[in-house]
Amino acid sequence: MTLEQVVAQFVVDFDSRHIDAAVRERAKALIKDQFAIQIGVAQLPWSRQVRSIRDPRPGKATIAADGVKAAAADAAYLNATYGHGFEYDDYFDTGHPGCCVVPAAFAVGEEVGATLEEVLVAMVAGFEVYARIGRLASPELLLAGWQPHAVLANFGAAAIAAKLHRLDAQRTLHALAIALSHAGGTTEYASTGGSIKRVHAGIGVRNGIESAALAHAGITGPLRFLSGARGLFRTFVRKTVGDEASGAFALDAPLALREVSFKAYCCCAITHPFIEAMGRVRARAGDIVGIDARIQTMADSVVGSRNANIYQPRNIEELQYALPMQMALSVLGKGNGYKTHRSFLEGRLDLSPDSDVVRLARTIELTVDRELDERYPLTFVADLMVRYRDGSSERVFQDQAKGRPTSPFTPQEHQAKLDELTDEVIGKGQADRLFALVDRMPADMPATEVAALLARR
Repeated sequence: MTLEQVVAQFVVDFDSRHIDAAVRERAKALIKDQFAIQIGVAQLPWSRQVRSIRDPRPGKATIAADGVKAAAADAAYLNATYGHGFEYDDYFDTGHPGCCVVPAAFAVGEEVGATLEEVLVAMVAGFEVYARIGRLASPELLLAGWQPHAVLANFGAAAIAAKLHRLDAQRTLHALAIALSHAGGTTEYASTGGSIKRVHAGIGVRNGIESAALAHAGITGPLRFLSGARGLFRTFVRKTVGDEASGAFALDAPLALREVSFKAYCCCAITHPFIEAMGRVRARAGDIVGIDARIQTMADSVVGSRNANIYQPRNIEELQYALPMQMALSVLGKGNGYKTHRSFLEGRLDLSPDSDVVRLARTIELTVDRELDERYPLTFVADLMVRYRDGSSERVFQDQAKGRPTSPFTPQEHQAKLDELTDEVIGKGQADRLFALVDRMPADMPATEVAALLARR
């Protein structure tokens, strides 16, 4: 079998037996995290703009926050856009699988009348396709300038839709192959702004779902969509990956979902270890005269010197992708979470050139260190030398951040995140019912009963 056939067969054969108890709990946490973000971020300006441009096609899938029923591709497009809309969503390696797989699985699940167990199985299968293709392409996909999520979400959503529509292996292969024709989207937004980044998830998810619909109708795609001379790997990352990589899609391989990370801070995940490193020297913030930050190449490509405005962001996108600014916000105790970034968005946080945050940020010098690339190829780390007014200096190294599997949220910490996103939109009582139902995840319950709690009543 070719690599592509193996991937398609993985989707067809994957079932509940392949999901152990630990992964099941991780999947529930992912669903809750993503639901909360969809509900909260639906209120933000770009979310309202995307919602306003056209009426969704009628259907059975629920649009978060407003509760309108729509065609699965349209509901998933909006929900994924919300779920990726404020840099608060989960991450795995350099991608964001949750804002693909949760909205896709629930929207298509509602459309076909699936149970929660069927939705969960399809969601995990889609996560694995997204994550395992992504790992074969990492970190080159990011370093080449692509937003990995804008590429990988097409494949994850196509896998989910194929699974829930019960496509056979041949049509599943074509659904995934057609998804290649939709893949795209670069990280230029990190340098010169652009709220279109918020929509990358929606675009990929909608196109993945429609790729499966095209395959179901009989449209075909290139059989070597991953490994061909003009397939994903050679075209997007100039990398040769062939059938020898088929083992990455073995059904008995450890599930990537167990490694998913949740965000404690409302900004690019690469900044998170730097945020926590700066928190460790907060007591001496007033004595800092300079910081030498050693960073990885992938950090430089997304939140570092390749961005034009890291010392004076002009908009919310540039702030969320400006490493020196996030470091300064942290050490000065301003915060790096949802409320801080909402304050900047709404004009209540002063980041003018003479503000204390910008002045401190300008003392931070970034230097790419290839040794960090070699030692931590797919893990974000911070390596700082902090210099003080009295002539002393202090090295601060941070290789994990809150929300990583090795530094997980406590239940209380995760609940606080869920509450801040949902309480003002759907109310504490309804939000609690939603999250409790996900925790129970009754196998035979129709997915639509959970989705009904995503909207105001």
